[in-house]
Order: sequence, then C-alpha cells, then structure tokens
Amino acid sequence: MSAFMRFYCRLANAFRGRSADADASREIAAHLQLLQDEFTRRGLSAADARVEAHRALGSAALAADLHRDARSFVWLDDLRWDLGYGVRLLRRNPLFALTAALSLAVGIGANTTVFTIADALLFRPPAGVADANRLVDIGRSINGRGFGTMSYLNYLDIRERATTLEGVYAYPLMPAAMSFADADDRTGGTERVFASPVSNNYFSVLGTSASAGRLLGSDADRDALVVLGHRFWTRRFGKNPAVVGRTLVLNGRPFTVAGVAAEGFQGTGIFASDLWMPLTKYGVEPSRDATLTNRGASWLNAGARLKPGVRMAQAAAEIEAIGRALAREFPDQNRNASLVINSLAPVPGSSAPLAAFVTLLVGIVSLVLLVACANLTGVLLARAATRQREIAVRLAIGAGRARLVRQLLVETMLLFALGAVAGLLLARGMTPTVNALLPTLPFQIDVSLALDARAILFTAVVSLVSALLSGLAPALHASKADVVSALKDDALTPSRPRLRHAFVVAQVAFSILLVVVAGLFARALVRAGSLDPGFDSHGVELATVDPSIAGYTDTTGPLFAREVIERVRRMPRVEEATIAAVLPGGFERIGLGGVAPAGAATIGAAGLSSADWNIVEPRYFATLHMPFVAGRDFGDGDAGQTEPVVIVGEGVVRRFWPGTPPQDAVGKFVVERSFDPKAAAALTRRLRVVGVVRDPTYGTLVDATTGLYVYVPVAQQYHHNMMMIVARTRDGTRMGEDLRALVASMNPNLPIMSTQTADEYTSLGLVPQRIVASVSASLGLVGVLLAALGIYGVTAYAVTRRTREIGIRIALGAQRVDVMQMILREGMRLAAIGAAIGLTLAASAGRLLSSFLLGVAPIDAVAFAGAAALFAAVGLAACYMPARRATRIDAMEALRYE
Repeated sequence: MSAFMRFYCRLANAFRGRSADADASREIAAHLQLLQDEFTRRGLSAADARVEAHRALGSAALAADLHRDARSFVWLDDLRWDLGYGVRLLRRNPLFALTAALSLAVGIGANTTVFTIADALLFRPPAGVADANRLVDIGRSINGRGFGTMSYLNYLDIRERATTLEGVYAYPLMPAAMSFADADDRTGGTERVFASPVSNNYFSVLGTSASAGRLLGSDADRDALVVLGHRFWTRRFGKNPAVVGRTLVLNGRPFTVAGVAAEGFQGTGIFASDLWMPLTKYGVEPSRDATLTNRGASWLNAGARLKPGVRMAQAAAEIEAIGRALAREFPDQNRNASLVINSLAPVPGSSAPLAAFVTLLVGIVSLVLLVACANLTGVLLARAATRQREIAVRLAIGAGRARLVRQLLVETMLLFALGAVAGLLLARGMTPTVNALLPTLPFQIDVSLALDARAILFTAVVSLVSALLSGLAPALHASKADVVSALKDDALTPSRPRLRHAFVVAQVAFSILLVVVAGLFARALVRAGSLDPGFDSHGVELATVDPSIAGYTDTTGPLFAREVIERVRRMPRVEEATIAAVLPGGFERIGLGGVAPAGAATIGAAGLSSADWNIVEPRYFATLHMPFVAGRDFGDGDAGQTEPVVIVGEGVVRRFWPGTPPQDAVGKFVVERSFDPKAAAALTRRLRVVGVVRDPTYGTLVDATTGLYVYVPVAQQYHHNMMMIVARTRDGTRMGEDLRALVASMNPNLPIMSTQTADEYTSLGLVPQRIVASVSASLGLVGVLLAALGIYGVTAYAVTRRTREIGIRIALGAQRVDVMQMILREGMRLAAIGAAIGLTLAASAGRLLSSFLLGVAPIDAVAFAGAAALFAAVGLAACYMPARRATRIDAMEALRYE
C-alpha cells in the first residue's frame, strides 16, 4: 500500500470510531478461536485450550490498543474523547461556561472590531482597482513638512515629465456637493449629490471597468461626460442601463452619462462619490475656472501607477527632481515647496497618523483581552485545585503528563471557541457603535467594515493563541499533582496559590492602565471644552447652500443672501442669524489671496502673508458671540460701490503693526492680492480696517491655522458661491427642516446641501480623542469588573483554604473584626500591588500619548488619583463578602472541616 493510501485509511479510520473497534474485536476473537482450535487438536481440553490461547495471544486490551494505534491517528481519537469530556464538563457547570465565554467575547470581539477597522483603513486594497500595490500618492511638501495638494498646472507638468510612472491622475480630496436634476424627469425636482472632478485618465490609470457604458476618456472635456457610481445608479435609476446617453443637469449645466462605474468602486480613498466628472468641466463661474490657470491655487491631490519594474525609490527620486525643477522655474508659486511620493493611502499623506491611531486602539483592546485571559487563567487554576483527585486517579492508572496537559488544553480551547463565536456576534454590534461616535459630516464616507474571511481568520488565530497561553500554565500546574497525597481522604489543599495571585495582580495592573488612559482622554476632552474658543457654538444651526445652482450671479447672489438672512431673522425661534462662508474650528479654508499692510504690496508675492479669510454678512460676530476689541461691525452701507472694508483679528494687528493698540489699527489699510505675480492689477484690493475682533482659539486645537483672521462683507466680495446660513436659536433646538422649508419657499430649485449644528461642525478635529475615550472607558469598565471577579475569587478561595485556621483563631479568642481585617488585608494586598504596577505602566503610556492629550499632563493627578481610588473601592467591595463570610465561621464546625 502506498504512503498516501495508508494516510487516507488511517484518517478514515479516525472517523469510523466504533465500527473500527468492532472490526478489531472480531479480528482478535478470530485469532483466539484459531489458537484455541490448535491447542484442542494437540489434546488439551476446551477449558485448558482457552487459557493457553489467551496466554499465547497476550492482553486482548493491549492488542486492541496496538491495533488502534496502527490503523488510525491516536491524537485524533484522543481529541474526540477530550472534546466529548470537555463538553460534558461545561454542561455540568453552565454558569462558569457562560461567565468565561462572555468575558472572552468582549476581548475577542473588541480585537476583531479594531482589526476590521485597521484592515479597511490600512491594508485592504480599494475595491475595483487593479494591482493597487503599484499605486502611489504624490503630494506637495512645504519646508519639508506635510503632504498637501498641488495646482492643476503643477499636476500637468508632473504628468508630462515623469518617466517612471505609467500614468498620473488628479482629483480633489473630497467630492463637491452639487445640485442634480434629470432632464427627462418631468417633475423637475432637484437633489443634492456628491461629485468628484477627476482627470480624464483617472479610471484608466486605476485599471477599473464599467458596469454599463464606458468611462471617461479624452473626449470627456469636449462632450461634458459624467460617470455614475454603481450605488447611485442603483438607488436613483434602479440599475436601468438605458441611463447611458441620458442628459443630467449638474449645478444648472447639462452633462451626458457616459457609463456606470464597477460595483463597489469608490476611487482610492474613503470619501464616497455619487458620480465623477471631468476636472476641466468642474468650474461653473470664473473664480473656479481660474483655478485651472493659476499655478498658485493648490487644490488637487495627485496619484500615479508605477511602471513595471520600477521601484518606489526610483519614482521618489524622479518626483523630487521634478519638484526642484518646478521650484526653480516658478519660484513665486512654489517657494519652499517640494514634491514627495508615498504609498497609496485612504487619505493621502495620512498613513502615519492613521497607523498611530489604529495602533492605539489595538493596544487598548489587547489590554482587555489580556485581562480576560488572566481572569480565565486564575479560574482554571482554582478549578485545577478542586480536580486534584481526578487528575491523580488518571496519573495512577497510567496517563502520561503530556496526555493530561493536552486534555486540559482542549477544555480551555472549548471555552475560547465559545468566546470567539460570541465575539464575532459582538463585533457586528461594535462596528456600528464606532461609526456612531463620528460627528455629522458634510460629505459621504465609505469604509467597508464587514466581517469578511480575513476578520474570521484573525479571530480564529487570536482565540487559538490566547487559549494556548491561558490554558498552558493551569494545565502544567495541574499535571504535577502528587498522586499519593491527592488520593488520601485527608489531603490538604496546596499551601499558597502564588501563580493565581500573579494573574490577579496582572488583571488589576492592566485594568487600571485602561482606566487611566480613559481618564487622560476624558480630561483632554474636558480641557478642549473648557478652553474659551473665542466664540459660542452652542445652540447654533448651520445650513449650507450654493446659490449658483439656481443661477444666482455675483450681482444677484448678495441680494439673495441678504433676503434669506432677513427672513431667517424673522423666524420665531431665531435669536440672531447671519451668513458666512466658513466657521472657526472646522476644516474648510478660503484662499482669497495673500494679505499685507498697505505699502508692502510693491514687494510682490514674497511680501504677502497667507490668511484665513471669511466672507460674512453683518451681525456674524453677534451671532457667534465673538467680541469686538475695537471698531465696528459691517453694516448695510458696506455695499459693492462703497469703499472696500475689512475686519481683522488681533493676530493681524500684532503681525502687521507690532506694538500698536487695536483701537489704533482701526482706519489703517491692508492690501489683498493674488499670490500669482501675473495676476491682473484689478485683483489687488486696498481694504480699510473698520474693526478688530478677538481671534478664535479653538482651531489651534484641531487643525493648523495661519493665526491671521480676515473678514470681508458678502456684498463686496461675493465670488465664493458656497455660503452657510448661521442661525442661533432661543431654545437651542434643531431647526434644519425649518431652514430647508424656508429656502425651498424662496426658490424650489435651490436645495440645502447639508444641515448640522455648529457643535458638530467644530467637533471633527476631536474625533480621535472622542473615540479613544469612549472605547477605553467602556472596555475599562469591563476590565474593572473582571479584576473585581479575580480579587473576589482569590479572597473566597483563601477563606475556604484557611477555614480550619480561622476556626482555630476564633476558638482561641480572635475577634470577628480581626478575622475580617486578616482577609481584607490579603485581598487588598493583591489589589495594591497590581495598582502600583498599573500606575507605573500608565505613566509610561501617558508620555507616549502626550501628542493626543491636547495639553493635559501625561501624569495627570486627577486621572491617576481617580483610577487609584476606583480600584481601592472595587478591591474593598470584592473582598468584603468573603471576609464577612469568614467572620461567620463556626469554630466547632471548622475544627471538623476537611
């Protein structure tokens, strides 16, 4: 028989079990009968022949065992028996099985959830993209820092000059909100969609295909083509292939549907688009079209595909050389700028921050799993102590130590298998919970957090490794039982359970580390909320609209803005209202140009300072409760034909006129000018300062700002069509639907792009802190509960082990309070040692997390003292019940206790 056939037969016999044993019994019986017949022919009686036959064959049981070993795999047979025995043990102890499985489920489920998030953000290739590991991101770095956007003209130069790249494409980071109408829809209704302007080679470089029709090509600019997203096609058109060739209206302009993208395709990032359109057809008014011809307008991300055989280092060297060449050729627009290349990331240039954030989450959930494993290990050690007699009997009848260890490990793996199944179910609920921690966003995000085969495999591996690590120590400890002592009726329990104490200390240490981390991040959020941001966002509702959708121009737009805000102010629940382009604390920026004190404009672009511009209506500062330091607000007289005016922040005064009091800055002039030295002189404005306001400080916590805040009136600089209705309500309630109805009553063709509160708008930068605080706090509570159970178990076990000793002490006159102090002292000692180790670990962790703590000290007294007090209370509560039971021990019964 060949080796393969022997292997196959042995494997098959391992699953035949009883039928194979029956065959072996019949074969042994046949051998005995043949031997008995032979001895009978030699003249022995039937009884003597039977005896001699058994003597000649030897032990039938041994022969059956040897037959089983030869025909099958012994370890598979043993595994089957161990699994059956383990299941019976769990059925006899359902409470223990349920408690252990639930504690493991929390740790395993949390790890599975974080793995799913990490896989989606860092490892999983984008759907519908061919050979994604050959794709790279190209960004612009200023003074060697950052990974930012570039201008359209710089992108064209890179695309033309690069020789190591097979194709270079461009797209904005986030899709733009646009109005959408179907020219064939007789109802004439409009809706908001998110469109991504992309270069014509975007789809070809990514290597994706079309579900219907075709994708963008070189003719996309001439024919104004669009590609629909598969999800949008399904929702809006019911997967109707006849939509190809139909005319759609985007922001009032007609586009022809070229085709539908592949199912699941959403580009290379996490921002979801409903459709894609050509970059050159994105602009709908001169200010946006100018971004295609202004080399100083940085608004595009670039990506590329490496040519076959080209390594990342080669492409990076070439891109750096192109960046240096552009800096030499166009010094004013590319001053201090260079080009860098990175591996493809969901948000270009964010791989390192995302990896740091995910690593932090991994550390938190791993601590929970460690606490759960330490808890289970302690329980298994206690169970091993109660099973000493059973284990001693097995050793006495010939079981080897390795066989016993294997049996005990199988029992542990059964618990982890239950925990893994429950953990997968729990992970399905945890994923939406993490999504719920995100604030309302003005754009769509598409991150698939499905539990796929990779997540299931990860769960299985984590469970297997954790089971081996958790069960090995109790199994080795139990298999060392002294057979003679364990079989005696009056055998005493082993002296001191040091190993179990060590695991309880580990539980407490890891749990207090979790609680301290949660406390530090909670303190960071409290600090962010307690700092005066320079404005009041509470009770403020925001509604974003784009008047250009309904055909409003630079002339009619300001009139519409003034009319809509007057109507909002007359609404009963509105206390104050205004119009603004952006709010402080968000992530949008308006690049109207550079700013300089009057007289410095002749220096050129080098003398200009970048600023955070805002375009606002009068009473903007009153609506946000931003105090004036000097001067006045904009008024109705600040119109298009009057002298251009500006309100500046205190930082502008300090930068442009050092040592000048704010009130003296009123009446001075600043110059607004494009960074492009070839820009027309008409683009240079001389603005009179009419007011100085306090600078907002919230933005410095969540994003980088220039520190120079400049405000201009809508009536004088209405060339940024996206505007935000800002309304402060009297009672703080939501009124998004009321604003939608108001705008619709004024113009049915003008949809509101998004509504959100100012608190939601400004909270985006604190998302990492909020997620970490919530996750670590919730899992920290689980760790506290498990640590309390561990302390309780050790203390209760100590009371049981020392029952006779306690009875003797009571008989000799010990007071009840002395007994309680003795038991409490033993349990609290473990809690104190664990707390000391945990606080030491937390001090090191705080230093590692200092960049996330928003100025909170890594060793924060409140967080550390609060965690220590919590565990002191938990330790006392866990020790109290066993200690109280010890004080009620009857001395006479204790002296008879065995």
